[in-house]
Amino acid sequence: MNLDSIAKNMQVIVIAGGMGERLRHRTNDELPKALLSLNGKPIIDYCIELYSKNGFKNFAFLLGHGGDKLKDYIGDGKKFGINVKYSLEKEKLGKAGALKFALDNGAIDPKKAGIITYPDDMILDKDFPKQIMRRHILGKEKGCLATVVRVNKTQYRYGVVDTDDEGFVISFEEKPFILRPANVAIYVLEPEVFSVINKSVNLANKPVDFEDVVVPELVRRRVLFSFTMPYESWIPINEEKEFRQAEKVLVDGGI
Repeated sequence: MNLDSIAKNMQVIVIAGGMGERLRHRTNDELPKALLSLNGKPIIDYCIELYSKNGFKNFAFLLGHGGDKLKDYIGDGKKFGINVKYSLEKEKLGKAGALKFALDNGAIDPKKAGIITYPDDMILDKDFPKQIMRRHILGKEKGCLATVVRVNKTQYRYGVVDTDDEGFVISFEEKPFILRPANVAIYVLEPEVFSVINKSVNLANKPVDFEDVVVPELVRRRVLFSFTMPYESWIPINEEKEFRQAEKVLVDGGI
C-alpha cells in the first residue's frame, strides 16, 4: 500500500466559508477566520501543511465570506508546493450546497477521491492524513464509499445538575465529558459520493447541509465507514477559549 501515491491522486477539499462570528473581535467582520494569525502564521497554513507534508498536492478551496482575501493569500499555491482550484460562493449554500456548486464549476474533480476538511480544525497528530487513509482503504475493502472522522468523546457545554425526587440537588458537575463518539465532520469520499451529491442536492433549496442530505443516504446504503481519534488530538477553533487553547499547544510545541 503506497499511501504517497494514493495521496497524489486525491484532492483535499477545504471548506473555508465561515464568518467566524464568535471570533468577531479578532476578525472585525473583515478578515476570514482562516487568515487569523495563530502563533505567528495564518490558521490556513496549518491545514495546508498537515496534508501537503503527507503527500497531498491537489487542493480545492471552497470559499465564502472574505474569500477574495483568502484567494489572494494562497494564490496559485506555489509557495506551499500545491496545486489549487477555487470555488467562491456569493451566498450561503450550506456544506452540501458548496460541494455541489464546486462540482458544477469544476473546482472539485468528480473523478478523484477527496478529503473534506476545514482550516479551523486544528489536528494535533501530524500522521492523521495517513491514518485516516489506512482506515478508509479498509472500509473500501468492505464495500464502503466514504469514511467519517469522529472523536471518542466530547465535552458538554453546560453544567449538569442532578436532583432527587424532592428537588434537592444531589450532584453538580461543570461541563462533563460525554462518552459518546462525536462527528468531527472530516470525510474521505470516493467519486461515487460526488454522484450522490449531484443527484440529491438542489441549489435552489439553499442552504443544504451535508449531514442532512448526503450522510443519511450513505448510512441507508451502508457505505459509510468510520475513523475514531482521541478527543485530545482535535481542537475546533470556533471561539476565544479554543483559539487560546490552540495557541498554547503551538507555543508548547504540540504540533
